[in-house]
Amino acid sequence: MKRNLLIVAIALMAVAFVSCQKDGVYKPKQRVAKVYNEWTVTTVRTTNDGSTTTTTTQNPFVAEEWTWGDKTLSSVMHKDKDGNVLETINYTYDDKNRISGSSCGSEKAEYVYNDDKKLQSIKITDGPDYTMTIEITYEDKVPASVKTVRSYTFKKLSAFEKSIVPSYICDAIDADQVHQKATVSSTYNTTIEWDGKNISKVVTTGENNYNYTTTYEYDGKTNPFKGMYAGLEGDFDVAYSKNNVVKATKSRVDGNTTVTTVNEYQYEYDGKFPTKVSNTEEIEETTLGVNYKRTTVYTTTYEYTK
Repeated sequence: MKRNLLIVAIALMAVAFVSCQKDGVYKPKQRVAKVYNEWTVTTVRTTNDGSTTTTTTQNPFVAEEWTWGDKTLSSVMHKDKDGNVLETINYTYDDKNRISGSSCGSEKAEYVYNDDKKLQSIKITDGPDYTMTIEITYEDKVPASVKTVRSYTFKKLSAFEKSIVPSYICDAIDADQVHQKATVSSTYNTTIEWDGKNISKVVTTGENNYNYTTTYEYDGKTNPFKGMYAGLEGDFDVAYSKNNVVKATKSRVDGNTTVTTVNEYQYEYDGKFPTKVSNTEEIEETTLGVNYKRTTVYTTTYEYTK
């Protein structure tokens, strides 16, 4: 999936799923104006010939700028470390101030609510060739499962285009269809488990033995990010759970690749509002005998409007 589509999906998830607020309505007591990012990455690559270690550091920079209307969030602009605009997500709302649409370049998302005023489905498109639909099922008024279907359409795929299309998509296209129109779809199913008012486990499964499992541990403090999209990895807990995550353990199996990720969080506050979050992330990946281990310390600082 393209990065922009991921961002749109993350934004809509975090804005929409708020158990103690109305679905699709985001009304924080304190409005974010800017988000600053910085990080240090240490990577160790181990093969039969030995290990190599590299370290890179990124100084603080403005990664996001938020623009607000009278009652709603209008847009979020994402920037790189040099100040270049990567993309801008724009939001539209219905007459109940619920998010009804979002757009990022050619990508668009439409939101549909059910009779219980819960978010029922989202449709994301990128021109005529890409569609992603998200359907949410509820139990006891909280999300219990999510079904995601992605569809790609290729027209007159050239030999060069075929060489750069991901292999799992190419494998699904017969050789005699290389120069014909071909559509490839994939389906992912997510289940959500709760422990009181916090999410304890999220499991996503898909084709080719794809399995992505995340388990969570919490502190006893109120989650300041509930209902707030702040780019915190797009995890469900950011918008759902009552308390703050102090540890998230993720395991992903995708074909010949196994990845384990552990995130540990520390928070700093000014009163009830977070001013800084430190996220230490350790990722270990094994693919065909090659092992990568990467440790990253992300620091996110928040600036609020007056």
